Amino acid sequence: MTTKRVKEMYERAMLAKVPICAWKFNAAQDVIKHNRNASLYMQRAMILEKTFREIPIFIEEGDLVCGSGASKPYGVEINYEFGMWPEQELADLQKESGLFYIEDDDLALCRDFYASGWAKETVNQNILLADIYCNDERLWNCISAGVQLPTWPSREFALFSNVIGQTGYGLGPGFLLMAPDYNMILSRGARSIIDECKEHLKNLNYTERASFRKKDYWEGVIRVFEAFIAFANRYADLAEKMAAEETDEKRKAELLEMARINRRVPEYPCSSFREALQVYWYTWLTTTSPTNAAGRVDQYLYPYYKASIEKGEITDAEVLELLEIMRIKFNKCTVMAGNNYRSANSGEARWYNHMLGGVDRDGNDATNELSHLFLQAAEEVRTPHPTLTVRVHEKTPKEFLRRALQVVRLGMGLPAFVSDDVYIRFFVEHGVSLEDAREYVCTGCLDGNIPGLTRIQAFKFIVVPAIFDIFLHNGYSRFSHHMAGIETGDVTQMQTFEEFRAAFKKQLDYLIHCEADINNCEMYYQAEYYGDPFRSALFKDGISSGTEMLQRKIEPFENGSALSETGAINTADSMTAIKKLIFEEKKYTMQQLLTALDANWEGYEEMRQDFVKAPKYGNNIDEADQMAADVMAMYADACWKCDHLYGGKVLPAGISISAHQPGGMQTGASPDGRFAGEILADGAISPEHGCDTCGFLAVLQSGLKINQGEYNATLLNSKFHPSALKSDEDLDKLAGVIRTYLANGGRHIQFNVVSREVLEEAKERPQEHRDVIVRVAGYSTYFTQLTPMMQDEIIERTTFETV
Repeated sequence: MTTKRVKEMYERAMLAKVPICAWKFNAAQDVIKHNRNASLYMQRAMILEKTFREIPIFIEEGDLVCGSGASKPYGVEINYEFGMWPEQELADLQKESGLFYIEDDDLALCRDFYASGWAKETVNQNILLADIYCNDERLWNCISAGVQLPTWPSREFALFSNVIGQTGYGLGPGFLLMAPDYNMILSRGARSIIDECKEHLKNLNYTERASFRKKDYWEGVIRVFEAFIAFANRYADLAEKMAAEETDEKRKAELLEMARINRRVPEYPCSSFREALQVYWYTWLTTTSPTNAAGRVDQYLYPYYKASIEKGEITDAEVLELLEIMRIKFNKCTVMAGNNYRSANSGEARWYNHMLGGVDRDGNDATNELSHLFLQAAEEVRTPHPTLTVRVHEKTPKEFLRRALQVVRLGMGLPAFVSDDVYIRFFVEHGVSLEDAREYVCTGCLDGNIPGLTRIQAFKFIVVPAIFDIFLHNGYSRFSHHMAGIETGDVTQMQTFEEFRAAFKKQLDYLIHCEADINNCEMYYQAEYYGDPFRSALFKDGISSGTEMLQRKIEPFENGSALSETGAINTADSMTAIKKLIFEEKKYTMQQLLTALDANWEGYEEMRQDFVKAPKYGNNIDEADQMAADVMAMYADACWKCDHLYGGKVLPAGISISAHQPGGMQTGASPDGRFAGEILADGAISPEHGCDTCGFLAVLQSGLKINQGEYNATLLNSKFHPSALKSDEDLDKLAGVIRTYLANGGRHIQFNVVSREVLEEAKERPQEHRDVIVRVAGYSTYFTQLTPMMQDEIIERTTFETV
């Protein structure tokens, strides 16, 4: 690490445990209780205003950037929007993680909340949704059958099914996928936004019903951005107070500079790199979400970096120190989820994605000095967060790709690599201008969005093998023990594979349409109850429209709803085996297969081995790969045929986070030879673990047979032994492979570089290996924080010895 300051901050952060704080939750309840006549939107504006003006603030030892995102150091705030953490949930979280704890004052706030009966009056989206789902047989049969994650077993599940806590000052909902227009706040300042709202109010005529909502909206934005300025001034006051008491002259000067910065920004446009870095950090902390994207940091910060360097205001060494401090601060930003979500987000999954490189609006290579400095910061401060994603195109400099792979070689699972060609083409094909499409970023891990222009509001994980199992049983769910789908025919009576495939497609279409409707219900209630003046103002036409971003259709491309497949590769491998062993070779009958599956293969081991040995995707075997391409195409087609609430189409996505664990746990034995409850294939383009036996290049050749361009996101995990990437020649060889894969239809690739021995040792002796970092599926995390099943899955992934 470059400086003593960074080393000390890193060591303190590594030793810290995370306090669960109820300050924001309590503040929200106080605002709601005392402002019952205000609209829900205005109540939320008041909650954010109160947070900015009153949340306890502090400047940690040695820090050079203000803002920590919670009322206590290293803390995580309970969200009020999605239910409340009951005491048992808090106890389970603390026991399981060993990371979180709650102090008596915050626990007392939680207990008082329940004792007061106020919980019944708090808006909870899931309770509202349960009233729809439980009274709609079609939707309830789907949502309770293991098709989606989380699965709802009962109406009572709603109250605590989505409890969330996270670091940050802003409002939910928790998993909105978007990136604000950072350029707007950096270049304009909060005062300009306030003045524009005031001008609109001055010229407002009450000639239509929408006029009253616009008045509410603009007044809410003014409230929030005035408080945003006051928040920075509070930090300026604190820094000046600390400076007056400081005896070390160097630290005194640093505190006074922090005070100066916070007196000027975010109220006015940024004029230096230090100012821009501070505003970007405040903005990121306020557009709160576990999926909150920092976007193209090396682009929107670059003009300020360049100006400060040219003026002699800062050196590269000082910039690097600031970026390293930011890595530590990001890594302290935490997400906590209730029992029902933790297995799908194993390792406290977070997606604070920073994009590097790519092309600019004119199509020229955009790599710059900051791109390299962000990589160097990750190399020297080895934390899993924030993640880095490199945009690759034909003119990406060779030295930049090699530099990125030098970081990959360290074994943190970052950066990931994505294709500019595929992402840009996706947006252009759906009506976005080429110039805007070139500004795309990955929100969450890989979900494509354009800062300030598009957003994905509702996102579900769909367990494709569960749908396939329902199909095999003619609409009946072995998980929920009731009819979940429609009758698509008795598979034992089907004479050809074509008939079998067509019937599966019919079942898939039906259940995907149900899930699209479930997303629509969620989108409706989020739009009605969860407005946010801050992030809405930093969106396309955020001020001029006078309308909250969840209340309007976004032109030219409305990508509000997405359904992400999990386990489609398992289904493809199952169909390959069925086609070969039942329809072509006729070695087994469909009835024999169903009997074996219902018995979880018990007593049918010889038969199971035949299904295991059937061709598997990931080995450049055409029959298996084409089946995978077909299943992925069927899934995409089912999504694109569904309408969502804002008038767009439902996006197919292909990421898993760690959803392949709970997805597998609630799916019975499958014809690929898998036992009931076993984990599914990770990502979307990754082979089943252990089934890719023909080398790394064969996996890529298989992946390129899938049309990844019709998906909003796809994910491919690969794993190398450290010996495979020892020399720069090894890195250059891998860089060439990455370029080729991404230039020919591959959308994404990422790497673990770690030996099986290290992972097995870390699992056995976790206290000695707390710093081992692995890539799971779109995010990196500490290996020892993963569930045992996820640890085993990563250990069992095929480790390639050579490129």
